[in-house]
Amino acid sequence: MYKLYLFDLDGTLLDSDKMVITTFLELFKLYRPDYHPSFAHMLGYSGPVITDTLANEFPGCDVDFMLKEYNRLSRANYDKYVRLFPGAEELMMELNRRKIDFAIITSKDRNPTIYSLELCGITGLVPFFITGEDVSKPKPDKEGVELAMKHFGITDKKDVVYIGDTNFDYLTAKNAGIDFILVEHSVRGDQIEGDYKVRNFSNLLED
Repeated sequence: MYKLYLFDLDGTLLDSDKMVITTFLELFKLYRPDYHPSFAHMLGYSGPVITDTLANEFPGCDVDFMLKEYNRLSRANYDKYVRLFPGAEELMMELNRRKIDFAIITSKDRNPTIYSLELCGITGLVPFFITGEDVSKPKPDKEGVELAMKHFGITDKKDVVYIGDTNFDYLTAKNAGIDFILVEHSVRGDQIEGDYKVRNFSNLLED
């Protein structure tokens, strides 16, 4: 049993792919109408920092402007589409019941992270989270993991595991020297390596 569980947010705890893809389709219609990326390509939007994705997908556009547009369009799509994956809330409640430390490490900015937690009603369940704005080097750099370990006073990397759904999450764990658990409920699940794999959150705390 690990002493510290670290979770990715989008695609791991939150089912948010439809929100992300719908928002980008709306952006393409407005600012790049001749561009029609594949569904598989758009699944890759979950993982990197949003400004990096916007810079890649809208070359020549002002990234700050595109971020404002993404935030404007995404708000309604958050409300329509973002949900917790089955078992995520129960898992966090069980971790709290057992007094096991856990945190979220996400590439999202702080405001959308807070909104996501509030929208799904789990703000009070999450003891600590690190966003893309809280680190100088976002995932897959190890900085977020090290910050979480320091916060909880954990020094042995064998006591820490990162749970995620993308290659960015896998690399984050490997760069930090900790174990990685792949959640197979993600549509990206068959493309990513993992030290362990879980299909249901109910299996995560099994010895």
